[in-house]
Amino acid sequence: MPENASEQQPSQGRRKFMKQSLATLATSGLVVNPALTSGAFAASTELIKVGLVGCGGRGTGAAAQTLRADPNVELVALADAFGDQLEQSYQNLKKTEVQDRVKVDADHKFVGFDAYQKLIDSGVDLVLLATPPHFRPQHLKACIDANKHVFCEKPVAVDGPGIRSVLKTTKEAKQKNLTIVSGLCWRYETGMQEMVDKIHNGGIGDIISLQSVRFLGGVAKMAKRKPEWSDMEYQMRNWYYHTWLSGDFNTEQFVHELDKQSWVMGEYPVRCYSTGGRQTRIAPEYGHIYDHFSTVYEYANGVKFLATTRHQQGCSSMFVDTVSGTEGTATLMKYQIEGKNPWKGARRRTNMHQLEHNEMYKALRNGDVINNGEYMANSSMMGIIARMSAYTGKTLTWEQAMNSKEDLSPEKYDMSMSLPEPKVAMPGITPFV
Repeated sequence: MPENASEQQPSQGRRKFMKQSLATLATSGLVVNPALTSGAFAASTELIKVGLVGCGGRGTGAAAQTLRADPNVELVALADAFGDQLEQSYQNLKKTEVQDRVKVDADHKFVGFDAYQKLIDSGVDLVLLATPPHFRPQHLKACIDANKHVFCEKPVAVDGPGIRSVLKTTKEAKQKNLTIVSGLCWRYETGMQEMVDKIHNGGIGDIISLQSVRFLGGVAKMAKRKPEWSDMEYQMRNWYYHTWLSGDFNTEQFVHELDKQSWVMGEYPVRCYSTGGRQTRIAPEYGHIYDHFSTVYEYANGVKFLATTRHQQGCSSMFVDTVSGTEGTATLMKYQIEGKNPWKGARRRTNMHQLEHNEMYKALRNGDVINNGEYMANSSMMGIIARMSAYTGKTLTWEQAMNSKEDLSPEKYDMSMSLPEPKVAMPGITPFV
């Protein structure tokens, strides 16, 4: 069972770790509260023990980045649904320049659906969450219940109940002064911070409209099914192509563009209407997700955000975010403003994946706390509401989406179980729940 704050009896060093003070959440991810005193890990020699839950490519990368961010961090535990994936991650990390701080013994390699809880209970201070998005609400809650700081990859849920859970957990983390740093890394990219700051300070006047386009070929086929695999194992190993695990690709990948524009707007839409489908990515190994979406988000002040994305091989690629205002146009990915107040920023982006880990440990060493929970949940919901609108063919309000009762969870988590694949959603036939 998860420990709660009153039950924990940490060591004297660990007790200091829990005395983090809450900084005000800002769009950049961190504002230092001047009323705080430096605390917990101000002594840079104090060790922070980290565990990784989800040992795929992104999780392995996050673990390496977290070790690079602070010289007195050690990776001491790994958890994954699959032992082979865990071991591959371990071997890859032992080949990096931070291999001397990968100190995961056999007793701290946890495998199975309950591996996350075993890792949380193993004595770690901070947990990296990098499983398929479906599991994020459950795992985040368990971490905060046990008073662990968290780095949480994007997106953070695949349905309305999951988002509501994350928002509730976020509040609890604030009350406990626990860190939640989001993998929505553009908010930590220094050039984009400057770009958005220019817009917020009137660089293009009042915002009139927004547009994001991300046309790519898609991701690789995840796994060819083996005869001995159950439905559950196959879908777990091929998670990207199953909505209950990934949220569909507009939620899993396009969430970065949705988050950037939400950062620019400083608010979330009141309704959305979307269309989508699958035309080229239709073979069995592609599960039942779509390969294109086109969405219009409407804000309370009348501003509209057109967001369109596709994963289709052999087509033109495009990757652009623009914001039009009364006095100019901002092209986010080019760090450029044209119009009354022309401006050109950074020529090349910084390593934003690394910067988010750097900022996390910098805050912890200063006795501050970063909590990105609200925007990571709401930006994830932007992908979810668009998917629900496209799947059903219905115009949906933000309130409807937030209160949706559609729970994509399976009846149970059992690697041997039969799990029939849902039919491809059909607009006008698939109901909104």
